[in-house]
Amino acid sequence: MSKTVEPACLVPVGKVTRTHGIRGALKIFPYGESLAAQAAGERFFLRSKNGGYCTVTLIGLRVQGRVLVCGFEEIKDVDGAQPFVGEEIFLPEERLPPVSEGEYYHYRLIGLDIVTLDGESLGVLRKIIETGGNDVYVAEREGREILIPAIEDVIREIDLERKRMVVDLPEGLVDA
Repeated sequence: MSKTVEPACLVPVGKVTRTHGIRGALKIFPYGESLAAQAAGERFFLRSKNGGYCTVTLIGLRVQGRVLVCGFEEIKDVDGAQPFVGEEIFLPEERLPPVSEGEYYHYRLIGLDIVTLDGESLGVLRKIIETGGNDVYVAEREGREILIPAIEDVIREIDLERKRMVVDLPEGLVDA
């Protein structure tokens, strides 16, 4: 497996949850749909425990519940797969499929400052929880988390250039 030193342009598309079988397949929890849209022969980057990145070539994937079982040319057995458990898998940003207007990849939203219509800071978007109905944005402010439903009535503006999200929260969602 070859190493790379370009993590700045790499986007996480999933997390390895465990190994699968004796031939080195990995079970990967996908972040969105980008990973599942890839075909055999595509190259990915796996983060290793030492913090480096290894280039791997997809030989096949299949859906198994909420995870994808992926085989890679460079990983031949369970011993070769084990070091990647708990680590993320990445794609170069330019290989991500385009999104529709008004849709955003999670990695573009993480780190945005969240403010109300009145300009009150609610903190920084730290993570996104995917639910069946709609995503939930988790803002962190002074060590506390605020859960914000990612629905059109609440999310009023997303400005990636200014790194800001404007929200109109329902009454009582945030304690005074």
